[in-house]
Amino acid sequence: MHSKWFAVAAIALVACGGNTGTAASHNNGGTGSLNLSVKADVDAVVSSTGSPTDLVVKLLDGAGNKVTGATVTISNVTWGSVTLTETTPGTSGDYRKTQPSFSSGDFGLTVVCNPCGVPQISPTATIIGNIQGAVVGGPGVHTINYPQAGVAVAMNQPVAISWTTPIQAASASVTTNNFGPIVAADTGVYTIPGASNPPATSQSLNLARYNEVALAGGLTGSRLRATVEANVTYPVQ
Repeated sequence: MHSKWFAVAAIALVACGGNTGTAASHNNGGTGSLNLSVKADVDAVVSSTGSPTDLVVKLLDGAGNKVTGATVTISNVTWGSVTLTETTPGTSGDYRKTQPSFSSGDFGLTVVCNPCGVPQISPTATIIGNIQGAVVGGPGVHTINYPQAGVAVAMNQPVAISWTTPIQAASASVTTNNFGPIVAADTGVYTIPGASNPPATSQSLNLARYNEVALAGGLTGSRLRATVEANVTYPVQ
């Protein structure tokens, strides 16, 4: 069953690997048993030394009890199928893995409980369920063009920040020490008002880009999200 799904997922992810359209246009809510609450994240932070990527999936039943012992994988055309490990086996319902770098392309999610434990109900309580075929379009790795690291920005003046958009994400978030977070369209430009740009020896800008898909086979609120963050530090004089 798993090998059959991965073959299908791999074909789908290869087909969506090119940066065409928008990230959201690559989304697929998949299917599932409708009895699991799933919050899944692919979260990368870009720096000069790389883009380590945290894979995190949290599983609950419909009553909010942690679901343990699941087989949880996130797939990508570069990574292949990556199996996440439960942080505290048999207890946490929290599955994680860190990849050394963020990958281009899209990300697929599979969850299988056949069965899984629900220890908050009782030591022997179990649940059978699954999430299959879910895909979130990857937003790609961006670069902040302006401001530039270490280059002074004029104080009390609007700051027209800009960034690359390898493929348009569903949204972006702009945050500095004195502004935001503000959700913005991923157009590659946003202006921070001068009133939010006071003098600073070391101002920090965080620019995050997101894409998210609701998991059609999960309980209400279940989702798969991909996030890429970039940061730059600069003086304001």
